[in-house]
Amino acid sequence: MSKWLKRWRKPGTVNLWIIGFGNCHRRDDGIGRHVADQLMPHYGAVAGVQLRSLHQLGPELAEDLQAASGIVFIDAAVGPQFSGRTWRRIRPVSDMAGISHGLTAGALLGLTQLLYGRCPPAWMVSIQGNDFSFGEGLSQASADYAAQTTREVARVIDCCLREKNCVTWATAQQSG
Repeated sequence: MSKWLKRWRKPGTVNLWIIGFGNCHRRDDGIGRHVADQLMPHYGAVAGVQLRSLHQLGPELAEDLQAASGIVFIDAAVGPQFSGRTWRRIRPVSDMAGISHGLTAGALLGLTQLLYGRCPPAWMVSIQGNDFSFGEGLSQASADYAAQTTREVARVIDCCLREKNCVTWATAQQSG
């Protein structure tokens, strides 16, 4: 089993969370939700995989995430991203000043650490958005980036479930 996969798994269990978030009424801002929604028909009923499509991250998620073996957050990014998307490891943020009903992924991890003494390994996939105007549906460029990201996240899920070495995932982590 590869080194990265060991960080995701407890012996005999997978509790992988995929959380796409954003505002679908602001075109490309809903790209994270779009990716999660595309994964739902394939992985929505798979044991060990939790898929969420949310408007925003809220503090109530901390209770569920404390038992996760790994988390992939997916959100829109303003500005260019290498190959249209960037994977990066995220860490908990301990400063909760100014936090209200919406949290950043780092703040949510920090809250999980604070409340439960545990923070699962987590990554953020930032997908380049091009049109954040009012309206629904993704711009063509962002839809293409979303399709690429959906395939990458599906490979991560498959690797975690099957315990196979996943070169794409490892490569993405090295660039993020």
